[in-house]
Amino acid sequence: MVNFSKILGLEQLKHDDGILGIFDGDEMRITTSSYSAVTLAKLFWRYGLDIYNIRSWVKDVTEKFSRIYTIQDAGFAYTSVMDLLQAMDPVFVKYMKKSIKSVLKADGYSDRFIDEFVTGAMRTNYGQNADIHGFVGAVSLAGVEPGLWSVKGGNYRIPENLIPLSKINLIQGDVKSITLLEYQESNYELRYLPTSPKLANNAEIQTKGYDVIVIANPMHDGFPDIKFEDFPNEIKNFPQKFHRIIATFVDGVPNNTHYGFENLDGFPSTILTCKNDLFLNSYGKHNDVLGNPAEKSVGDRSVGKIFTNRPPTEQEVNIYFKKKEDVRMVNWLAYPEYDFDIDNLPPFVLHDNMYYINGIEMAASAMEMSVIGARNVALLSYNHWYGHLDKIDEPYVDPSQKSDKAEL
Repeated sequence: MVNFSKILGLEQLKHDDGILGIFDGDEMRITTSSYSAVTLAKLFWRYGLDIYNIRSWVKDVTEKFSRIYTIQDAGFAYTSVMDLLQAMDPVFVKYMKKSIKSVLKADGYSDRFIDEFVTGAMRTNYGQNADIHGFVGAVSLAGVEPGLWSVKGGNYRIPENLIPLSKINLIQGDVKSITLLEYQESNYELRYLPTSPKLANNAEIQTKGYDVIVIANPMHDGFPDIKFEDFPNEIKNFPQKFHRIIATFVDGVPNNTHYGFENLDGFPSTILTCKNDLFLNSYGKHNDVLGNPAEKSVGDRSVGKIFTNRPPTEQEVNIYFKKKEDVRMVNWLAYPEYDFDIDNLPPFVLHDNMYYINGIEMAASAMEMSVIGARNVALLSYNHWYGHLDKIDEPYVDPSQKSDKAEL
């Protein structure tokens, strides 16, 4: 994603970490400060060396994770999610088999740190708790580290600008079915309903032949179904469930008294919650996507976002905001329900020359993960088409680390 933003000449907006609070439903367990020295002292007082060690832990994870870029640069690809993680580092496969709580407990982290800080991170990033598997938990912890950024104007500008750059023929339509063809020029016949404005009122089903098909849409209950016809084996939705998240954006004034603040002085820009039965997953203050500061005339008003696992009622919104000028809600199946069923993960290959990207979400759902999954599928397709089988499901060995014995 960093490289895409550079290739496209898109400006990165660095995020101000601001003040962080962790709320248990009754009181703040901890609130950081606008002064870094005070924040450090508070975190050490509450969590001891855990707050220092977790940065080293996350750094170690990201260094292992980063190996995938070298592997993909060398053209290697994998047919299963677990083989892809194994190529990054074998420890990631072990993380998939246990919870992030048990992973961190084994590494010496305290219950207080896990139950407050780690649980807060899981609830804001995935709407779940510290019982999710260790790999997605590690990705989640990387997501609350300092130094985050977004694309000026909105992250959607990356895929939007990649379309013309790649010079593809974009057909706007809903895919209805894919038929396997035998003894014909194309491998597959794809049937779709065009959705462009000119054809929306009187569109008819169109067909087109393709040699290679890549599906980049979750094949799970709750998502539009694609019919697979004339395949020797049935292709159907995968059993994993997706987690529904509601993001409610409010132009207004947060209710500081609900969190125990007498006024908005020192009120956190981010609030994590650390109890699994709380309705609120998290609160966050949002800035203009162009990076413009809020108008001074707005006063205490700002745009705040709350994450919840079900749509809030108006009365519930009033709990978290004492004034509301505008309310917008986004209700969507955001990411999987993370468990340890690693034996039934979706594959990257559904049939010869037909690929599926979204299985990687079962390991972790993030923009960067989706891009890695997409590149893996692109490499798989290329290697299959041109017969480079030595680069499929094979361990990557750095040429600079090969010994003479290994060469023999």
